[in-house]
Amino acid sequence: MKKDEKKLIHKAIDGDLSKSETKRFQMKIKKDGQARAEYEELKKVVEETTKIRIVVPKDFTRRVLEKTRKPPQGK
Repeated sequence: MKKDEKKLIHKAIDGDLSKSETKRFQMKIKKDGQARAEYEELKKVVEETTKIRIVVPKDFTRRVLEKTRKPPQGK
């Protein structure tokens, strides 16, 4: 699959297709089984990963920022 076709699939997943891109995308997945399968697989991955919830401590951001802003100890 061509690079621009992959970009089209990613834009479709993100909901960023223009009207002309939407038509092109619909034609592509209608005619190309591989493109349709790739789209469906990626769509499923995105749907499943958006369900993941990670709980971090309230001070997580502060602690990370402190560690990234300080010079390493002992050097």
